Parts: sequence; structure tokens; C-alpha cells
Amino acid sequence: MKHIVFAFLIGSAAILQSFASSAPAEAAVLKNVSEYAGQRCNTPPRGSGVVVGIFHGVKESPFISDNDARVPVDRFRCFTSMEECQGWLYTMQTKYDAGIPTTSCRRR
Repeated sequence: MKHIVFAFLIGSAAILQSFASSAPAEAAVLKNVSEYAGQRCNTPPRGSGVVVGIFHGVKESPFISDNDARVPVDRFRCFTSMEECQGWLYTMQTKYDAGIPTTSCRRR
């Protein structure tokens, strides 16, 4: 009986360890960042350490028409951390259609 309990504990520890090692990869992107996070800014100079978030996407037009009009959504925001910028980018890609592959977070 002791061998079964011991084997169960070893197996449980291995499962918990594999879950703990995979959790940081999923938690790397913050998922509760507002689309209004960061600050409006002009392009900061290189070497400033500011993280710049760029998003180009589209959304449905708020006006009722016969056509399905799409309106461009262009955002440029500055952040203090790469994690916040990536969370913001995740929010923007979730909220708007990011068909153009020019969305990114870059450190200046």
C-alpha cells in the first residue's frame, strides 16, 4: 500500500511540475490591458528605452449603409515595459481585425 501512495505522490509531483513549467509561457502576455493603455507619443529617439506599440487594423463602420464599409484603426502608443505593450497588442488584435501584418511592439 505504501508503494502505491508513494507512486501516486511522485506522479502528482511530476504533473504539477510540468504544469508549472508551462504556465509562465501562457502568462507572458497580459490579457487585461485596456486599448487605451500606454501614452500617446511621437516617435521616441533610438536608445531611449521606450517601448513603442504600433497597431494597424480595421473595424466595421458605425454608419448604416448598403455596403459593409470597413474603417481603418491606426494606433501608436508608448509603454514603459514590453509586457504591457504586448498585452495592449493582444487586446487590439482581439477587438479589431488586424489583417495588416504591421502590428508590433519595439524597444527604441
